[in-house]
Amino acid sequence: MDASFSRIRGALFLLAVVTLWGAVAPSSVAQPDSVRTQILVERGLPADHTPQKALWRAFAVPGWGQLYNRQYYKIPIVYAGLAGLTYSILYNHDQYKLFQRAHLYKISEERVASGQIASNPYLSYRDQYRLVQRSVSTFDAEIPARTLRSQRDRYRRWRDLSVVGSGLFYVLTVVDAYVSAHLLTFDVGDELSVKVVPSPMGNSAAIKVQF
Repeated sequence: MDASFSRIRGALFLLAVVTLWGAVAPSSVAQPDSVRTQILVERGLPADHTPQKALWRAFAVPGWGQLYNRQYYKIPIVYAGLAGLTYSILYNHDQYKLFQRAHLYKISEERVASGQIASNPYLSYRDQYRLVQRSVSTFDAEIPARTLRSQRDRYRRWRDLSVVGSGLFYVLTVVDAYVSAHLLTFDVGDELSVKVVPSPMGNSAAIKVQF
């Protein structure tokens, strides 16, 4: 699992570096030409609109890059994704702490029963153990410490994955704002056409570009 986390963190770091490089690297659209300016104005955007400005806005505030690009429909998606991942982090962390304390209480009880220790130093966690016991067992059966440890580790793993996922999702929203800002001035006009013509081997498609 540690190796998997390392690969995920590495991919997240690489994606962030590539995105930041796009922000600071020289861009051919830093000074908009007449054609690009015309496209921006036709789409209701300011003439000085640039992908770099969209990127830094998206980094500063979630959804600001999408707002800058006038892609309002994406803003609820950004916040819904971040809200869901944040809830997953908080929920799994709470469950991890609950099972961690229940495990400490139960394993100490087992050590007292086996004579390894004289008393349970985690008696204050008895309520947490009882809460877990009632939630997983109808008859309040005793839960072994190894089962509690397994559940504790599972919730910790889910929490950590949610943290990594939230970071990855945030970076993807930044990439989306940056790429979308580039595509806003990608004009498909009469110079680009697709034509389907018959041939002995069947229909074929040809792309024609006029200069």
